[in-house]
Amino acid sequence: MIEDEELLAALRPEWAAECDALAAATDAASAQRVLARLRSMADAMGFAAPFPEPDAPFETLVAAAPALRGVLAPQTAQPSPARVLVVDDSRTIRRLLRGILDGAEGLELVGEAADGQEGLRLMAEHRPDLILLDLEMPVMDGMGFLAEWALAGTGAVVVVSSAAPPGSPAALEALRRGAFCCVSKPSGALSPDLADRAGVEIVAACRRAMTR
Repeated sequence: MIEDEELLAALRPEWAAECDALAAATDAASAQRVLARLRSMADAMGFAAPFPEPDAPFETLVAAAPALRGVLAPQTAQPSPARVLVVDDSRTIRRLLRGILDGAEGLELVGEAADGQEGLRLMAEHRPDLILLDLEMPVMDGMGFLAEWALAGTGAVVVVSSAAPPGSPAALEALRRGAFCCVSKPSGALSPDLADRAGVEIVAACRRAMTR
């Protein structure tokens, strides 16, 4: 493959036009003429391309156009997924959140903590982009975590707690302490519809937090 990006940029329009001409060819003779021009370009520039066999049927010649076009298509870098830390004392909720994150494109779980103190340690270790935080936990609760996070924390915080439904005093206090938003857990830790009902809301909150 050519490594000179300026040369690639100059070559792409002509290469793409020839690939379009190949796709639009109406007979084997015209398709072979286009392929000959494409082969000459590839040979001159020194890169390989998935050319069909010269004696291939007409349908095969024309069908090669998309793959040939992709040879010089600009490469789009895939953004790195947002790294997420979960801080929640409930093993069940952590498991359910893990499942939600596993099924969400662009979000990657990097750690789980069972209380705020452990959450601070993992935050310093992993430097997450996003933290899903419960409020009611032993050792150090969510409000205590937010107080420490505000001083030297990383990432945005989305509170996921049944103790802080949106608009409640606890939710307003969490927002005052720097949380991006609060999302309620479904009623009952064993609610079977978490992934369907609350999962959509949690993922949406994560995406909003990462694009703020």
